[in-house]
Amino acid sequence: MPPDAMDLDPPSPPSAPDAEPCNPCVHLLPYARDTNEPIAHFLQRLPPAQAALTAPAHLLPPWYWIANPHRSAYPAHPKDVPSFTREGAALLQAFRQNMASLGRGDYAVKEQLRECLQREIGEAAKRRGVTAGKWMLFPQVSEVNEVWRTVCEGVDANRLGTGAKVSTSGKEGDPARLICVYTRDFTDVEDVKRVLYALVQMGLVRADMPRGIMYKCDAYTYLDIYGNNEYGLRASVYSSKEMLGER
Repeated sequence: MPPDAMDLDPPSPPSAPDAEPCNPCVHLLPYARDTNEPIAHFLQRLPPAQAALTAPAHLLPPWYWIANPHRSAYPAHPKDVPSFTREGAALLQAFRQNMASLGRGDYAVKEQLRECLQREIGEAAKRRGVTAGKWMLFPQVSEVNEVWRTVCEGVDANRLGTGAKVSTSGKEGDPARLICVYTRDFTDVEDVKRVLYALVQMGLVRADMPRGIMYKCDAYTYLDIYGNNEYGLRASVYSSKEMLGER
């Protein structure tokens, strides 16, 4: 599984909505919030800013996790990653062949093919339940505990998406930590916006941020589509500056 893909399969539906808290992250214990664990206890047990002080980086898990305890927050259908990756690989191969058949010009046709590829990947992801995506925050290590606390409280209160994770260490020479806030369906633009607006209301995102924050989908991760990819696809599906500019 790609390292940044969130393995949160939809829980089995209960007899009554949200009758009991669910925890798809339970298999990630002890580096995730346990079922019914108070937020304050979880944050005290695993403070991300102090992670590097507890063990060398190579002995730490890459992430600390929290899952939304509300079953209604999750998609209704389980994901089928093998089928999606097969379909996605076929779409990418067809795109490469179609592009190779065109000349140096044909820019309009090439852009149409690219838009078609993006749409078809989204349709395949939807069909196979591979719809998770995440907004990415990069707080400085001096701020990460407080930002993570706010995110965890939002996840627990069902104000955000299906869950979140925080990196336990930054890249060498980079004091920032990565926090991913997941939504259940990157093709559901209104839900993606809803989570972004909640982050704004929590004071974690501002419309006037110079670069804003970006949103990536796990479907692209499974297909190894990153920045500067050969298909000309934007690795980040959405940006906060674009979405907040629409308001």
